[in-house]
Amino acid sequence: MKTRKRIGGIVYHVIVCGLGLIMIYPLVWMIMSSFKESNTIFITAGQLIPKKFVFANYATGWRGFAKTGFAVFLRNSMFIAVVATLGTVFSSAFVAYGLARCRFFGRKFLFVAMLLSMMLPAQVLMIPQYLWYQKLGWVGSYRPPDCPLLFCNSGLLHLPDD
Repeated sequence: MKTRKRIGGIVYHVIVCGLGLIMIYPLVWMIMSSFKESNTIFITAGQLIPKKFVFANYATGWRGFAKTGFAVFLRNSMFIAVVATLGTVFSSAFVAYGLARCRFFGRKFLFVAMLLSMMLPAQVLMIPQYLWYQKLGWVGSYRPPDCPLLFCNSGLLHLPDD
């Protein structure tokens, strides 16, 4: 009985490790391909380790394209991530405290409405959100991903493309 459990555990771990390697392979391939020359990435797709390591791709990526460098993308991402995280944490804490500790008429209805709104798929909200943001003049700014999070609405995180 003990031997059967041990063999079952070994088989389980071998399968899980194998699936883990299969799942992580595209990430490893992408990182290793970043060290290949740009014109040979797909020609040598079967080779994981490049014959010649090229670091110029990182310098080119940092300089960017279309007059926009990587630093701009990094700054934008960090700004949105920090504001969204802090906004969500603080607004969620206030709403959770209010719903958990304060007794008032309609509290259960508001809680159910909040849960139902969280269950709506983002695809259902995408077009109405875009129209709403367009009327507010927010399209192309930081407000669409950040302002809704300040009011405990984590379902509105995506910035519509113009």
